Amino acid sequence: MTISRLQSAAQYLGMIAVMAAITVTGYSRSAEAAPAADKAAASMKVTVSLSPEMAKKAAPDDVVFIFARAAQGPRMPLAIVRKQVKDLPATVVLDDTQGMSPGMNLSSVPEVIVVARVSRSGEAKAQAGDLEGTSAPVKVGTKAVAVSIANVVAVQKTPVAPHVFR
Repeated sequence: MTISRLQSAAQYLGMIAVMAAITVTGYSRSAEAAPAADKAAASMKVTVSLSPEMAKKAAPDDVVFIFARAAQGPRMPLAIVRKQVKDLPATVVLDDTQGMSPGMNLSSVPEVIVVARVSRSGEAKAQAGDLEGTSAPVKVGTKAVAVSIANVVAVQKTPVAPHVFR
């Protein structure tokens, strides 16, 4: 197996872990639902809206993933919330309690990019045709971030490694 295939497999397994964690929890924590005791030091209020043009392309029951990932480093979500298109516009709080693994949370990085993605398949991994909006890099602890879902995810081409013959 080539190194690029191993990297692709590792990335794929990471996304499966994210999807499994989201599926198992089956709920989201919003600013109103999370008890004060669960609040971690690093948190940010995120307001997500859907542009009128993109609203025409989304169904009310489509899944919306709202997450923060490191501005530099792994693309694994550090905090994630699941909503539906019918819930938009929505304001949620992302914090350390929504991390996917110990040590990989908002507090572990200085800056994040906040992403809001409408997933037609219901999967966390971006696919061609999904609708997405991203923030510019923001410092962890920024009190308010606004994200507008206004773009269509393009076809992602996976580079093919040349075969090595021996």
